[in-house]
Amino acid sequence: MAYFQVDKNPCKNLETADDYFEWAKGCYREANAFYKVAIRNADLLFGEEAMAVFTNIAFACELYFKCLLFINEISCAKKHDLFELYELLPDDEKEKIKQRHPCTNIPKEQFELNLEELGKAFIVFRYIYERKEVAFNAQFLIELAETLRKNIHDKKLF
Repeated sequence: MAYFQVDKNPCKNLETADDYFEWAKGCYREANAFYKVAIRNADLLFGEEAMAVFTNIAFACELYFKCLLFINEISCAKKHDLFELYELLPDDEKEKIKQRHPCTNIPKEQFELNLEELGKAFIVFRYIYERKEVAFNAQFLIELAETLRKNIHDKKLF
């Protein structure tokens, strides 16, 4: 039975390998949806709607990271910091992401520093009106979403 009070709707269990796989698949589907919405509205990146687009990109990154974690049967449901999610990944998965990320506007050696600096992007971007101003590496964030999407796509699990 579903409830109109959104937080009262029942949650799926996360106990078996199948549960982790289903959560991973759901994260991937939702990440793609948020990323698609952002990309289709890329023309808004230079207007007053820019932070809404970047919020979608940041959330897509969070969901892509969670997908990778769930594939590895690592629980992370209540985490939102991109860098913390990245740190939970197995070392070989972290290395694949780091090597695949183009780092167009930074040296590759600064990948983790930039990811750490953007760690709370989704958390902060949702309440951007609370900030006097915001500065961040937008190119890195966009490239991160595409890197994560490609890494998961290449696994051909879904």
